[in-house]
Amino acid sequence: MNTLAIIGLGPRGLYALEKLIQQLSVSEKKLHIISFEPEDDPGAGQVWRKQQSESNWANITVRALQDFQGRPEIAFKNNLIEPFPAFTDWINYNQNDSDPDIFPTRSKIGTYLNERYNSLKIQKLNDITFKLIKEKVTKVTYVNTKLHVITDNGNCSEVDDVLITIGHQSTKLSSQLKSWKQHASLKKDLHAFENSYPISQFNFLKRENDVTIGIRGFGLAMVDVMRALATEVFGKFEITNSDTLKTIYINNPDKKITIVPFSLDGMPLAPKPLNSVIDQLFQPSDKVLESLKIQIETVAKVNSDVSDFGFLTEPIAEISAKIFTNTKLKTKSHALNKEQIKNLVITWFNNENIEHELILDKKNSTYNLIKAFIEMASNRCAISLDYCIGQVWRHCQPTIYKSLSHSKLNNDLIKKIIDLDDRIKRYSYGPPIQSMQQMLALVDAKVLNLDFVKNPKIELCDEGWQLINSKDDSITTKSMINSVLDAPELLEIDTPLIKNLLHDDLIQPIHSELGIETDTYGIVQNSNETHPVSIALLGRLSKGSVIGVDAILECFGKRVEDWAINYVRNLN
Repeated sequence: MNTLAIIGLGPRGLYALEKLIQQLSVSEKKLHIISFEPEDDPGAGQVWRKQQSESNWANITVRALQDFQGRPEIAFKNNLIEPFPAFTDWINYNQNDSDPDIFPTRSKIGTYLNERYNSLKIQKLNDITFKLIKEKVTKVTYVNTKLHVITDNGNCSEVDDVLITIGHQSTKLSSQLKSWKQHASLKKDLHAFENSYPISQFNFLKRENDVTIGIRGFGLAMVDVMRALATEVFGKFEITNSDTLKTIYINNPDKKITIVPFSLDGMPLAPKPLNSVIDQLFQPSDKVLESLKIQIETVAKVNSDVSDFGFLTEPIAEISAKIFTNTKLKTKSHALNKEQIKNLVITWFNNENIEHELILDKKNSTYNLIKAFIEMASNRCAISLDYCIGQVWRHCQPTIYKSLSHSKLNNDLIKKIIDLDDRIKRYSYGPPIQSMQQMLALVDAKVLNLDFVKNPKIELCDEGWQLINSKDDSITTKSMINSVLDAPELLEIDTPLIKNLLHDDLIQPIHSELGIETDTYGIVQNSNETHPVSIALLGRLSKGSVIGVDAILECFGKRVEDWAINYVRNLN
């Protein structure tokens, strides 16, 4: 009987296990499975673990999670694996389209995932043996036609095949973070944190009566940290308008906290539309999305000589222009026709810093930009072209990701497309309106200081870190938190498993700034020609071979199904 090791049993590993059992039930083949997961909640993994702060919100609406399908009944000879409900059925979701969208906490999704795993009861299946090892894998090596999986406890398991489904991996510290860590080590009252999570690591700060904290990064992780630090002992949020989620912050008079975020460009996130009714204004039809798929694949799947991403941006610009000029959408006034709007969108794709009356002026204060984004997301003011493009892009993303994955495009062009997608994520991956309303409330309460948000000069001093803005104003913090998520650049990853696989030539990057090269079934393409190695990889570290790897729905998608079908088909 063959032995398969699944390294990582978070959401993607869970779905791989489900689809694997499903395929085995059809083929009636036998398999021994060993899964490695160091976290306490199999199925949830690290990001979605059950025991985490309620301030950590998922960045996807429950409405969008209606696509998160349940597990059907699996008949395995004389055994039966009961079905498990879809997420929205599990939480009894019922909402009107005009109600503000609900964003679940990460712990709620983690509870669902863990219960879904526990319901599998694989041990009862006759032709499958299953073992879960709660240890972290540090090395996979090839020994005499077998793969040896070695854990941090020094245990070794001999297997025939390996599936890697690990998520985010830490990378080498930047020179800036190294200097901060060194600086903090010199004085016990200074603190420098490499990561935003777990949020519980900041609990000691709540014992302070007057604290100033710097946060490197102005994205989604920063919002979680901001919300966690500001609530509980320092104060609380109160929604004053249930229609717009307008919020105020009530300070604890005996406590004072100042949060100082900063990033290279200082640009805020754009929240997602308030509800389904507003969101549908930006939704291309199924027919339009199918046409987009054909246009992209006509180039991406057959042509390796393309030098720019016009084949992608032009059809999306056309879709954006059509939606922007739709009379149902209340936009900024203009005298441009659809073709002129399309050309402006293409220009914006190539240079987001262009100035135009239809594009939100970056020279506005950060506070006013956030306010404008909230009003647009609530459909209470005229929509700017850039906000419209971002929401249209979000609706097109599943089509884009599917059509571009495992393409024949050259790797440099793939990198450019990924960079463009990452740039637009400020709009397409935006947070809930409520998060941005909380941000404004904290500014109004003088808790969140946005005066240093755009690329401040940072100097080390005896009191901690001094931030200096373009006006020569300064502020000093005793704690610095890095909330910038490491990119999945294979050559920069600093975890033992990946470093050892690279060292042994068992994996190779698709591009120097991207992830591992895999084929359409997730099989790793390695440069070691002396022996065939059966290693597959699904998820974040395949970025480049696959476009779009981070979302929870991607963990339960066709790529995992394709791997399972192919694996069982080739199983002896």
